Amino acid sequence: MVPELKLRQLRAALAVAQTGSALRAAGEVKLSAPAVLGALSTLEAALGTVLFDRTSRGMVPNPVGSLFCRRIESALAHLRAAEDEIAPHRRFAGRVSHVHLRALLMLLETDGFSTAARRLGLSQPALHRTARELEALVGCTLWRRQGRLIQPTPEAMRLGHRAGLLLSELRMGLDEIGELAGRMTGRLSAGALPLARSRWLPHALALTLARYPMADVSIMDGPYEEQLDALLRGRLDVILGALRLPTPSPDIVQEPLFEDSLSIVVRAGHPLAPGFDSARDKLTPAQLAGLSWILPPRGTPARDNFTAFMAAKGLAPPPRAVDCNSQVAVCALLLETDHAAILSARQVEYELAQGRLKIMGPPLTGSAQPVGITTRAGFRPTRLCAEFLDTLRAVARGL
Repeated sequence: MVPELKLRQLRAALAVAQTGSALRAAGEVKLSAPAVLGALSTLEAALGTVLFDRTSRGMVPNPVGSLFCRRIESALAHLRAAEDEIAPHRRFAGRVSHVHLRALLMLLETDGFSTAARRLGLSQPALHRTARELEALVGCTLWRRQGRLIQPTPEAMRLGHRAGLLLSELRMGLDEIGELAGRMTGRLSAGALPLARSRWLPHALALTLARYPMADVSIMDGPYEEQLDALLRGRLDVILGALRLPTPSPDIVQEPLFEDSLSIVVRAGHPLAPGFDSARDKLTPAQLAGLSWILPPRGTPARDNFTAFMAAKGLAPPPRAVDCNSQVAVCALLLETDHAAILSARQVEYELAQGRLKIMGPPLTGSAQPVGITTRAGFRPTRLCAEFLDTLRAVARGL
């Protein structure tokens, strides 16, 4: 969590925005009016900008204040949602502090109090005390000890999920303050699945960076499940690649942009490649059964499509295959062996153009799958992120 942004200050700013005065806000946040004004002044100093116009009739958010208070409201809504998920009859959202949430998030990222305390710059007793305070506020156990390690309870995981989303909203609020001041230096964080990595995402990102070279960009690859978890926790803004059907979570929105199909790919020097015309020829069931395979991991849409394709040919899945989700490794193995792989032609268009790889037959029947953008439900992008998403849509139309 950004240490200068304390939840007490954020609650005070939102209450002022909603009531129009420090005096009325004081009753909402259970502080004195001078304490509200002090919290607001400290917050504005930390942000480096004024959020409110002071008038004879009260305090009115200026454009920066209106935008940032919307982010505060969205951020604090996650704590109220955590109340409903963890302790519906216990009101703790107004009493949890940024210190509690920093401790919670660090404990979820590490394997014990020792590591978490060191990273936070705290003593272990101080961290233990903060963790006990948080448990007392929420009214349930958040950690269980197993040997020398601690394990978070389901309640801790749910609270950590909401804390991550709260943090994400505040970070986007800080980015928006910079955007209003003309600084397009905000953060873009995207998960890249295989069908997005070769052309679509790099081209859209290159166009975005040409306009905003100071943007802070983070690209994550890895299994879909890890990317989905990062998206739902606010660590990613979007996931780009093959969409999942049915939608795996009610908390995400999937936007299809184009379709892609899978093909059988081998090295140009493969024994079956000479004289093979992909526009005319197809591999026979006997040839398919005789191939050694490099396949996408089990449980992915591409692996399911391959299994269905083989079944339609009257063939069982190969008893042995190299499971690999790394395009770089797949291409290297193809060029070094007589294996065949299941890939989109877009993924290997450069190798195909160079004559190093070859497509063996038409795309696999039934392998067409929607590719597009996955975001959190209710996600409100910054200007930088919104322009990046629009660029992705424009590039997809040209594929």
